[in-house]
Amino acid sequence: MSRPLGIVNLPFGDGIPGAEPRHLETLRRDASAWEWREVTEKEAFRALLPDADVALVWRFPRSLADQAGKLRLLSTPSAGHDWIQMPDRPGLTVTYGTFHGELMAESVVGAMLAFTRGIKDAIDRKNEAWPRAEIAAGMRPIRGSRAVILGFGHVGKWIGRLLKPFGVGVTGVNRSNLERPEYFEATDTVVDMTGLDDALARADHVISVLPGSSDTDRVLDERRLGLLGKNAFLYNVGRGNAVDLDALASLLHGGRIAGAFLDVFPVEPLPDDAPIRKCPNLILAPHITAFGPNYIDLYIGEVIEHLRKLGPA
Repeated sequence: MSRPLGIVNLPFGDGIPGAEPRHLETLRRDASAWEWREVTEKEAFRALLPDADVALVWRFPRSLADQAGKLRLLSTPSAGHDWIQMPDRPGLTVTYGTFHGELMAESVVGAMLAFTRGIKDAIDRKNEAWPRAEIAAGMRPIRGSRAVILGFGHVGKWIGRLLKPFGVGVTGVNRSNLERPEYFEATDTVVDMTGLDDALARADHVISVLPGSSDTDRVLDERRLGLLGKNAFLYNVGRGNAVDLDALASLLHGGRIAGAFLDVFPVEPLPDDAPIRKCPNLILAPHITAFGPNYIDLYIGEVIEHLRKLGPA
């Protein structure tokens, strides 16, 4: 009897990590009940799809659904549920990456330190003779500060975990799951959306990890952004629809918040003439906070766990 087919369609592209030979070797060793084939071209993927039991992909358009009648597992490394457009079907499991947290947490902490410890200011002033007094005036500790993490799921909890050794207080904000992680201290808390306004008014750092959906459109709108204090920083590493960029630009130009780090945007790539680019005290990143040389390694580890639960046909 032939083994069920698993196809891997995770090509490199525009800086996005792709599958390498070692990843196929890991699958063939640790998930040997499946026959693994790697394809990088769309035509080759379409040709194999009708016979596939498992497919590992970056994206899956709705137009391919009718060709995937045998699929039992459809999986993407992306955390965003907008990348898979597969309708629900009995016998089919769709999975999204939940491994991004440890990578994204390092990026967020790095941005926090860049702002608070004068690193960004030093970079901006690198051509000045000796701006010690100017940079020192803006430096502050993160120990004793309060971080509000909007979207306290897999990624949000990782960010909170990495912040605790720095002595940062954490307020997680979730719509429903208010479970406290084991690393929380007495002053840490999880609140639902009814507590968001109060949390924003008390925040030193606001970190959005919200997914992209109609429910999250401009959650941080002009009114809520206006609740932030003058010394607060905003970080968006979830999806770009959650933050009103025009309102944020107004706050930054007016010096009404301390700074912002944006990794995601309503339109990507961010247009060259986007008004937000002209704002002071701003770090822009091209949707990269989750990347690293171990990105696909972490993902393949999750896939193998999913396959162990699924079992061969």
